Amino acid sequence: MKCHRWGLHLLVCLLLASAAPWAAAAQPAATDAASPKVDLLAVGDWEYREGNPPTTARAMADYAAARDHPFQAVLLLGDNFHVHLKERKEPQLETIFEATYDPKRLSFPFYAILGNHDCESNNTRIEMAYAKEHPDSRWKMPARWYRVDLPARTPLVTILALDSNKSDMSSKQWQAEKQWAEAELAKPRAPWTVCAAHHPLFSNGTHGDSRRMQNEWGPILKKYRVDFYLCGHDHVLEHLEIDGWPTSFLVVGGGGGRLRADGKGDHGPFSRSSLGFAHLAFDNQQARVRIVDGRGNTLHEFVRQVQRDK
Repeated sequence: MKCHRWGLHLLVCLLLASAAPWAAAAQPAATDAASPKVDLLAVGDWEYREGNPPTTARAMADYAAARDHPFQAVLLLGDNFHVHLKERKEPQLETIFEATYDPKRLSFPFYAILGNHDCESNNTRIEMAYAKEHPDSRWKMPARWYRVDLPARTPLVTILALDSNKSDMSSKQWQAEKQWAEAELAKPRAPWTVCAAHHPLFSNGTHGDSRRMQNEWGPILKKYRVDFYLCGHDHVLEHLEIDGWPTSFLVVGGGGGRLRADGKGDHGPFSRSSLGFAHLAFDNQQARVRIVDGRGNTLHEFVRQVQRDK
């Protein structure tokens, strides 16, 4: 029996959670103020184009400004641009990025990954080159795939930023990325592990489940008991728990692209066609996840306990 958005009550979710690593969120538990904490925002598919108002970007800035604790980073989950970026003396990426994401209220690093539209618009090289040439920028993309540990000295969260655009790579590149990901997961990691890419393994949205992605990356997620897989591509907001998988799946494609239908699948416990973003708050014991809409309202919240047997 599983809980999802079609008719089962919160009480059922809470009862089922006793046998699972996640649970519908209740009141925040008391935590040691001195214990390490990492707070991340995540959003995909903001798809900048002329005349595309950054509704979700404004909501993120308002949300971050209203919190009484700092955020360490934003994860940009691909499909960053729907325009072909041009290289100029004043980089176009800088103008667009700074105008979209308030530099005062969102003053922390943005770790970006590539979506299919970034590749199709031939922006891959420009997006990476801008990060290399402007190390002081919030825009971070050191490679097509890379690792980030937060905080750097005593990590609480290990993030693998991955490139899921297999059609834009040679078979040699694709295998090299898989081998790299497995090698990084085999190394010492923080208590929490997050893999972020553009394409879903599971989704109720228009694109639906991807058997290819499940077969390619699923064995790695299972073997190393990855805690979270974050993605976009489908323009919906979802929290999915899949039987037999140790990973919580978040589809966060509400960054500003045109919304799409949400009803192709029946995965739960939460799925909504809405603009919005996710907030992941980590400490040594648990991760609290909020899915927030484009007006700053919390639509869904859950808590996941740290896996001690990884």
